[in-house]
This record gives sequence, structure tokens and C-alpha cells, in this order.
Amino acid sequence: KTIDTMQPFDDHPIYFLLHESIYVDKNSNCEQSDWSAMKAYDCEKDFDCTLSTEEGENGRQPTLLSGEVVFPWMVDGDYAELSGLSMRALAHSISSKNDWDPLYNSEQMKKALATDGTGVSKAAAAVYYDDMYVDFDASMKVTERGNPLENCAVWVNNDFQHSGLRDDGAAIFCKLLGMAKGEIGTPS
Repeated sequence: KTIDTMQPFDDHPIYFLLHESIYVDKNSNCEQSDWSAMKAYDCEKDFDCTLSTEEGENGRQPTLLSGEVVFPWMVDGDYAELSGLSMRALAHSISSKNDWDPLYNSEQMKKALATDGTGVSKAAAAVYYDDMYVDFDASMKVTERGNPLENCAVWVNNDFQHSGLRDDGAAIFCKLLGMAKGEIGTPS
């Protein structure tokens, strides 16, 4: 029961449905999600959910955790709130969808975030050094000169992790809004 209440999808089923598809991009080699986390799990020989930290024949076996991934078995019966016929059909349909548009338009992003001559950005983002789900270098790359988010004010910190909005969303939002308006200096 504890695990079930830690990972509820009943309040936010759209998170489950769209989780993998947010990475699908017509302009890349990823044209459909096709339950990519499950495929990666199946291909990784060292990842075995039955392993534990107990002594094995080769010494201590690591406990390997996964996070922020969705699997087809979740919709195929393991999570009641996702397992209704309609939800199951929708989840499998989204996973097999292969006619997605480009994920983003770099030139349109640059245009939308262009400064108005005041040097003040119209956007701000928090980037965490040690976010276990978002690669720091990839985040910073899109904010470099010439890249889509070059005019985005960036707050690089380790005050929060991936769960920052849940931990102190109001404070983070106020800081980012102030940065985007030019009322708060960009600390990083």
C-alpha cells in the first residue's frame, strides 16, 4: 500500500500517458516512444530487478533503481487507475504513434525569447547541478549563444533537485518570474 500511495497516477494520469512521448521528435531518430524504457530495460543485461545488495556468487550485488520511467505492465494491470480498457488502449496507441511533429522549432524559440532592446530576457529556468533525471550539460547547451534558449535567464543551483516545484514551488516560481521580468538579477 505504501508503494501504491507513493506513485499514484489517479490524480495525474496524463503524466503517465505522455511521459515518454515528450521526448519523441520528428527531427531526430526517435519517431515513436514504443515503450522505450521497457526496451532499454530488456537490453541492459546488468539490470535485473531481482538482484539485491545481498552477497551473491560475485560478491555484493547492487540494487539498481529506476526513476521517472513508465512501463507497459503498469497499464496492463499493475496500476488499477491506469488499467481500464480505454486507458490501456490510449497508452498503447500513444506509445505506437509515429507521426509526431518536431519537438520544438529552434528559430521560433529564439524569436519568442528575443530581448526587446532592454537586455531583459522573457524567460527564466532553474537548472540543478545534480538533477538525476535531467542532464546538466544538455540543459546548459541549449542556453549557449546561438542555441534556442540563449536569451533565457538561467538560475544554476543545487538548492533543490528534480522535485523543486513540489518542495518549494512558490519560492522557485517567484524567483524565476522576477528573473524573467528583469526584477531579480540572474545569480549564475
